[in-house]
Amino acid sequence: MTAPASLPDGPRPEEWDLRFDDAYEIGAEAVRGFARAVCDPHVPFGARGVLPADTPVPVALLAAPMFDAAAALVSRAIPNCNLSRIVHAAQQFTVLWPLRIGQRVGFGARLTSHVVKAGVDILVIDVTAYADGSPHLAAVITLAHSGSAAPEVDLDAVADLIMLTGTGPSDSDAYTATRG
Repeated sequence: MTAPASLPDGPRPEEWDLRFDDAYEIGAEAVRGFARAVCDPHVPFGARGVLPADTPVPVALLAAPMFDAAAALVSRAIPNCNLSRIVHAAQQFTVLWPLRIGQRVGFGARLTSHVVKAGVDILVIDVTAYADGSPHLAAVITLAHSGSAAPEVDLDAVADLIMLTGTGPSDSDAYTATRG
């Protein structure tokens, strides 16, 4: 697979607030395990043997390391941030170029918005995954943090109020109650 002929305009790696070079390797067993967990129909996770080199890498496989990059920015933006008080409110992934097994991935992260409403910090963070010197996956992650609110503040309800239409359930309690 060759690099894409043209890449969308966006920040160059040196323009990110934080960079994590060579942070993650896309391993065949990580792809298989993730695909099994989410029942990805595009990955032969139930078959024995080595996954074919052209096996599609599930987009959300990188959600956790991208969220880690975002959390590092949150801890910079909010002094004495209690990371346990963060709610992952929304995310949007854009595939710029497919990832493949064996690639080593680095991340760039930038805080694009930080507003405080009713004592809750709402942060929007752009994170891009790079492999072979090119951007492959871009994410916009929206997080809510309530460090000053009393313990009775229901951060899950806050997430439901700011959840964007089409990004997930509008009532996450009802959603999780129906999951088997």
